[in-house]
Amino acid sequence: MAFSAFSQPITNYLIKHYNMKANAATDLANIFSGTSNFSPVVGAFVADAFCGRFRTLLFGTIAGFLGMVVITLTATIPQLKPPSCGVLARQAGTCAGPSGLQRAVLYVAMGLLVVGMGGTSPTGLPFGADQFDERRHKEGLRRYYGGYYVFTMMATFLALTVIAYVQDKVSWGLGFAVPTALMLATFVVFLVGTPWYVYVPPEGSIFASVARVAVASCRKWRLRLPHPNDARRQEAVLYRDPPPANGRVVVFRLPLTLQLSFLNKAAIVTDAEEKRADGFPARPWNLCSVQQLEEVKCIVKIIPIWVSGLLWFIGMVEISNYTFLQALTMDLHMGKSFSIPPVSIFAIFYLSVALFVPIYELLIAPVAQRLTKTEGGLTLLQRQGVGFAISVLPFVIAAMVERRRRDSALGHGGTSPLSVFLVAPQLVVMGLSAAFSMVGQMEFYNTQFPNQMRTLGNAAFYCAQGAGNYLATLVVNVVNARTRRRGGGGWVRDDINAGRLDYFYYSMAVFGAVNLVYFLVCSYFYRYKDQQTDHSPAIVPVVESTCTSDS
Repeated sequence: MAFSAFSQPITNYLIKHYNMKANAATDLANIFSGTSNFSPVVGAFVADAFCGRFRTLLFGTIAGFLGMVVITLTATIPQLKPPSCGVLARQAGTCAGPSGLQRAVLYVAMGLLVVGMGGTSPTGLPFGADQFDERRHKEGLRRYYGGYYVFTMMATFLALTVIAYVQDKVSWGLGFAVPTALMLATFVVFLVGTPWYVYVPPEGSIFASVARVAVASCRKWRLRLPHPNDARRQEAVLYRDPPPANGRVVVFRLPLTLQLSFLNKAAIVTDAEEKRADGFPARPWNLCSVQQLEEVKCIVKIIPIWVSGLLWFIGMVEISNYTFLQALTMDLHMGKSFSIPPVSIFAIFYLSVALFVPIYELLIAPVAQRLTKTEGGLTLLQRQGVGFAISVLPFVIAAMVERRRRDSALGHGGTSPLSVFLVAPQLVVMGLSAAFSMVGQMEFYNTQFPNQMRTLGNAAFYCAQGAGNYLATLVVNVVNARTRRRGGGGWVRDDINAGRLDYFYYSMAVFGAVNLVYFLVCSYFYRYKDQQTDHSPAIVPVVESTCTSDS
């Protein structure tokens, strides 16, 4: 909630509190959001290779808390913010911007929040899962994943409604102080359970294994693979790791596949000296196991699907940013006397996601399962595909709404008397798309990455969001550059009434349709991690899981 209390209304905060122009505020918000969502990749690497999940989570929580403290100070101490500016002066562009010191303090706070996000996002979900015995508590673990997602949505919803109302109607300082205090309270509760947690030690990073497989396969590129058309017979003569010693964490052995068979050459044993007496490689950069190269294949095969998810996130970023700018020029009243903060309108998106997910699981999935004979009704890729197909509709709806809003605003001095809830349908449909695509992506990464790489799988999801934020800014700049050539100031301007946001929305609908076609092509060639061929052995565990509870 604390992170959402700043990240969700950040554009509004920068415009009203730091006197930034709309496009500058949107660009900075996109950069912050993008960096925040890229940082879990670094956090995942640190957790897997050095510190473990608990210590990384602990460090990230402390950094995030300090960031929220500094943000609260920027909203309460006059010397840390530029002079207040009226609506007319802001529209005229005559407001005094932030000084160098004020920008520096803001950037420090945002940097701390980025570090906090990097430490908590990739480790929070896996660390909670570490507390379950996967063999005996499968149902509890499944409920944990579902509960984690529901609570995340509810926290964001509260940040966009209750906290946003306090920020907009009472004070920004109090609106930041409340979630900061709640963050401190939950942190104390988290520390209380330290003696009873299960701690899984770091097992090394996958990035070194990826490099070794690439180098070893390149060094042996001249060699011919034995039995090139039979995975079972080929695997029998390739190198495998020796059985792990007692006490090692469970590692599920991945079967050899014939996809990306060039990498299989990394496991060819050319002479007896390549293996030590204990069975391990004498030169790890010359010889890799079947397990290592299949783990690398899992990552390589996921990349095209990940790119499609990234492109979907670009659309979500665009519609969220510019729906907010639309809301700033509309009637925010709910009834005669009560008005909502502009940022709260996006709570409709999170509410629609939170409502539709259980509707799908309880009502639609059982019916679909009977029709498709597939567990859950839809496969992971089918679920994402449905979300990508639906994602075209919100932009068509948004374009029609924008045309009406713009005409109304131009006829009433720049502010439309139309209700802000006119943009609700585009948010509801986008939430329906997210219920399929976002949940499908999260489950896809957690199941298709090898079991010991779940931290990296969670990081991949956030990394797609981060890349989407960066590329969303690039898309707007490209669209403006192209449309300025025809005369005028471009479709997407600081003053959206002077631009043609409706044309931009239509172009994003086409963008979503192209992404859907790309995704369908990638899905056709993808093979699931547990999808076996007649010539491939099944996935089997090589040792039982044994986790210790001592730190």
